[in-house]
Amino acid sequence: MLTRRETLAGLAAGAAALAPSGQALAQPTTSALKTFLDGGFVLPPGSLSAGRDQAEIAKLLADAGMDASKAATVLNVTLLKRGDSYVLIDCGSGKNFVPGTGKLLDALQAAGIDPDAITDVVLTHAHPDHLWGALDDFGVPAYPKAKYHIPAPEMDDWFAPDIYQRLSEDRHSFAAGAQRILKELEPVLSRFTPGQEPVPGLVSIASPGHTRGHCCFLTQTDRGPTLILGDAATHPVISFQRPDWAGGFDADAETAAKSRKMLLGRAAADKLTIVGYHLPNGGIGRVEAAGATFRFVA
Repeated sequence: MLTRRETLAGLAAGAAALAPSGQALAQPTTSALKTFLDGGFVLPPGSLSAGRDQAEIAKLLADAGMDASKAATVLNVTLLKRGDSYVLIDCGSGKNFVPGTGKLLDALQAAGIDPDAITDVVLTHAHPDHLWGALDDFGVPAYPKAKYHIPAPEMDDWFAPDIYQRLSEDRHSFAAGAQRILKELEPVLSRFTPGQEPVPGLVSIASPGHTRGHCCFLTQTDRGPTLILGDAATHPVISFQRPDWAGGFDADAETAAKSRKMLLGRAAADKLTIVGYHLPNGGIGRVEAAGATFRFVA
């Protein structure tokens, strides 16, 4: 059986082509893991997988007992509890994204967790459904006592001079929102390099493609070694059975596929618990190898 350090080292080795060399991996602190629902929404047509024939997508989903015409997604925010510390991985969409989302604060308070109790918010990337919940209805940090952490490549990319030229017009609001919110967070925002630990025991793994600076996180929880995927895998069938297919919101399809296959392969081989931001049943499960592809087991 792999030790925790061997598991961490193995994942880092698998990510060597994607993450900076020489990254230091510390023995993780065990956390209690929960996910909280920020809501959900119906996916727009064509967003299940970019560039694939819709009939091909429909058949794949039908074989899995799903209806492509009723595609919907959920938003699972991870909470790690360590003693008196609470760490959020991403922070939901807030009230200004799409109807049906922005429910995280209510969900936390219903569980008896006050926003003041959150000590850290660590971002996988800066898409609206992961970042916009950082500010409350008054435009100030929703978690007043928290430090916010973002991958340095992700921060740099959203402020790159050509960001609007690279995005389709319907996603210009993604960049405008990211810039506005990250500027507002600047006094409490820190940047980390992939491979570093933004908080002790939470190892960041470079997983670019969905966005240029996307990161996943490996840590030790009460469910064992746990890989928090963010949006490296976004659909319980397509991302696992066809990891080479581009996601509808992937910025770089080829790089995203490379990241996804590496991560899922490692999760299956090392029997890691995984958490997917858009996967069903709270997003918590595991990965099974199925020939050359994979299967998500909730």
